[in-house]
Amino acid sequence: MYFMNKCPIFIFGFVFALGSLGGYATNCPDPQTTSLKWGEVPAPWVVNPYSQRPQGDENTLFIRANILVAGYGRGVTCTYRNSGGEYSIWWSVLTKIPSRMDYNWIDSLGGFVCTQGLEACQFSVAAVNPAH
Repeated sequence: MYFMNKCPIFIFGFVFALGSLGGYATNCPDPQTTSLKWGEVPAPWVVNPYSQRPQGDENTLFIRANILVAGYGRGVTCTYRNSGGEYSIWWSVLTKIPSRMDYNWIDSLGGFVCTQGLEACQFSVAAVNPAH
């Protein structure tokens, strides 16, 4: 009888623990406070191969974040603009699909886009691939 009374609490705790180990929320790197300020891409991000290389520029602005979706979130790109034009960085990581109630993220062809600002474009990493 004791176990039956405690079983729902145990199951809830176990499920909660599994969910909390599965990921975390994060944002694109801030171009004013990270190594992007000097034109260096912070790990685990890499330069998008279809983009210009980052350049150190104190006037660099965050433009947008994109979550690539192919059944589930396959990665995030962050796009920035400075005097040299636009560049983007890429993180190949599993991400959670934004909630339909999160109006910062707009459903677009091939994924989701957020242009609401660095802090508003928060995304949830579902799992981190140790190889990246």
